[in-house]
Amino acid sequence: MTTLLKFTAGSLGTALVLLPALAQAALYVTVIQGLGGQPQYDQEFTGTRSSLEAASRTITDADKVFSFSGEGATREAILAHFKTLDGQMGDNDRAVLYLVGHGSFDGETYKFNIPGPDLTATDFKELLEGLPGRNHFVVNTSSTSGAMLPALTGSDAEDATNPNFLLITATRNGNERNATQFGRLFAEALTSDGADVNKNQSVSIQEAFDFAQRGVESYFEDAGRLATEHPQLRGDGAAQFNLSRLNALELETELADADDELRALLEQRMAIDGEIEALQLRRGELGNADYLQQLQALILQAAQITERIDAMQAGEGAQP
Repeated sequence: MTTLLKFTAGSLGTALVLLPALAQAALYVTVIQGLGGQPQYDQEFTGTRSSLEAASRTITDADKVFSFSGEGATREAILAHFKTLDGQMGDNDRAVLYLVGHGSFDGETYKFNIPGPDLTATDFKELLEGLPGRNHFVVNTSSTSGAMLPALTGSDAEDATNPNFLLITATRNGNERNATQFGRLFAEALTSDGADVNKNQSVSIQEAFDFAQRGVESYFEDAGRLATEHPQLRGDGAAQFNLSRLNALELETELADADDELRALLEQRMAIDGEIEALQLRRGELGNADYLQQLQALILQAAQITERIDAMQAGEGAQP
């Protein structure tokens, strides 16, 4: 049986994908694949997009994972999509945005390259800040993506953040213009046991970033070349925000094979796991005493339910 430590560090997405009715928050994921320009990039970007979509479906309902690519990835379609999200999302919900493709920077404005008029960094800031809630997440894997940071954080400072969301860019600034390795490595992290450092069967933003960053460094070292990209991570809560569940199929099978009583307990524990992750992401909004009180109460509930689950799976029957 998975230990309590693994479950209490577990994924909000587990609760969302397997028990959306009990979860207090929903996660909405949008993946946008921009123009490749060349067949090799089209193929690479398509593979990255598909991997991100598949990983996202392990942490939230399939109907909350949205994808734009090819001629469907137009400015008009994307703006309309975010307007729809604005009407669907509640104050406790979170959004994830993946940008896969090429970017450009003219010294003043960052643009993500899509069919027709491009989307700028300012466009993305307005779209994201227009959504309900906070703790949203953006990862931009494109060339020159670092030029997006000042627009989204509102500052040129190297460590500037935006309290509403976490940001990852594949490059340090707009002068790193080569096609990046970071995107495919970040997508790889979401299905890799090697990225799951704490072995809780979930891959967090921090774990995925660290895995991809190491991969980028190794790529250039092995090639004997100076690095042309330097990934950046800004914002708080990256270690608590999970992006994929490595054993999602196993958990689904466990639920399917359980009787009604055991299934109810498993679902209760997963819902509590989700509450713990959501509480950890709100750590900065709470006083220390209030945070610890809520966290301890949730951990105690999870421990009590885990004890009952262990007893049932050992064949002793549920405890009162």
